[in-house]
Amino acid sequence: MRQNPKYLLFALLLLFGFREILASDPIENFAKERVKQGELHYKKAEEFFKDGNFSKSIETCKVFLILYPSHAREWDVRKLLSSNYRRTGDTLRLAENELRLYKEFPNTEEGLEAYLISGKTYVRLGREDLAAKIFSDITKNTFASKIAQEAELELTQMEILGESKNK
Repeated sequence: MRQNPKYLLFALLLLFGFREILASDPIENFAKERVKQGELHYKKAEEFFKDGNFSKSIETCKVFLILYPSHAREWDVRKLLSSNYRRTGDTLRLAENELRLYKEFPNTEEGLEAYLISGKTYVRLGREDLAAKIFSDITKNTFASKIAQEAELELTQMEILGESKNK
């Protein structure tokens, strides 16, 4: 009795395939797939940005932040969102997004830099009171940092401009 090699090969592949499925952890597979899908979503938002389609890039970034909380690319997506807001001239959303970056990453140099950017953006919006609070917070709570020096400089400039407006 001779067996067909096609059926034997199919049976072996099927057997090994089931063994692989049974041996794998579904939670681990889900986590890997989530990371992979998040990466693809980020790349899509990045492509929209490069193509100059800022509204689609913003929409894609927002969907990413909803679908993939605590993803490794969250920082990159938020920075891309800020770049989109900068390009579209949406200063208020830029300030809010940078402030959110600081709140999510407060103990990092990048997070502190985002806090400084939000302060500068609030100055452009005419919200000097909020900007001054941000700058003084940076200078009081950060030691020997280039960002703290920059915040102190911004505060000084605001004081000088405030005095010149009062005269």
